[in-house]
Amino acid sequence: MREDKTNRWDWTSWLWVFLCAAGIFATIPLARSVQEFITDTVGREFFMYLVFFVVLSVLATLLYFFIFKLQVKKTSQYIWLFICAGLYLYFTIQLRTYPEEAIHLIEYGLLSWFVFNALAHRIRDWTIYITTILFVLFFGTADEFIQWMMPNRYWGLNDVWINLLAGLIFILGMRTAIVPDKICRQVEIKSVRVLAGMMTINLIFLGLCLSNTPDSVKRYTAAFSGLSWLRSEEPMTEYGFEHKAPEIGNFSSRLTLEEIKRIDAAGGNLYENKLPEDTSPELVLQESMKTYNPYTNKFMYEFLIHVSRRDDEFQGFKKTASMESKLKAFKENQIAEKYFGSTLNKTNSNWPVENIEALGDTASLEKEDYSSRAGEIITSFNLKELWLFIAAAIVVVRISAGIWKRKLSAG
Repeated sequence: MREDKTNRWDWTSWLWVFLCAAGIFATIPLARSVQEFITDTVGREFFMYLVFFVVLSVLATLLYFFIFKLQVKKTSQYIWLFICAGLYLYFTIQLRTYPEEAIHLIEYGLLSWFVFNALAHRIRDWTIYITTILFVLFFGTADEFIQWMMPNRYWGLNDVWINLLAGLIFILGMRTAIVPDKICRQVEIKSVRVLAGMMTINLIFLGLCLSNTPDSVKRYTAAFSGLSWLRSEEPMTEYGFEHKAPEIGNFSSRLTLEEIKRIDAAGGNLYENKLPEDTSPELVLQESMKTYNPYTNKFMYEFLIHVSRRDDEFQGFKKTASMESKLKAFKENQIAEKYFGSTLNKTNSNWPVENIEALGDTASLEKEDYSSRAGEIITSFNLKELWLFIAAAIVVVRISAGIWKRKLSAG
């Protein structure tokens, strides 16, 4: 019996997938240096223009093949081709504040093509589109995880979204504009198996990333001393609480209100004279990252954030007379006085009377409650709830896949 080639993986195609992913990952340690070089020589806008050039070049190439090689007649395919190119350009413009991030649209658009091509040797039904996106999500998340381990680089779910967005636009183009003839079969059991597997992998991997809190880092770096340098990196994920401050607004914290009050009352003396004499906002933040951070002292770290933000906004108000800065400075001072009062006194960080007077009738500017964030803290759920959700989602995926496969076998 002759073997069906679609039952075997094409490992050459997968080699291209991993070479592309490895190339993306290999640029992570060099990214900052490259960005600085490009910025100093031709300007940051170069990244945006480069994406424009690549997208328009690919569009022109595809139009050539559509018209002269494939002789595509359907108007809808041309419309979708322009829509997808337009989406790439639109999101590139949206990233103009940080144009270097737009390079991810090219990188993950190319990776999507390699993944799709590799999967197409085995999967010839519509599930290939979802499975490709799941592979791109996995690689995009891994990209951010590796980035977090690099000095002065950070983890960001927003960057994961940009990586995924590139794959989503590519798949939209494949499904509506290119419409490959080989993706024409009914769903097969092997397709369901791969789809369910990638869903499970992504759920577990995302859960592990969202579990990589400062406390987790401290535990495994204590067991593996060679990883101790990770404690100096910006935390990947932090959980905390959203506190209601009467007549002030809301503020997020890694600590409960009871913990804040207890530490402030008992520990104020511990921090006496430990702030730099020059308490400029920039220096305070620099010192906080060196001495007090979410790994070493959550309370002091948050105290410094509120104080430095208060002073920074006040300086902005004095320079620009911005009412927004005036209100923020007023509110941050209120939070510091009410919840960090003892530490404020012991560190000589109280505002002088003239600063208070300069704010005048700031309270009359309030239109809605003020919200102060002490970092990217997740307050809507905790780790236990996260893993309960992931476990339930995995059970649903596996059961659904099992039912689906039985129906396919019966049919």
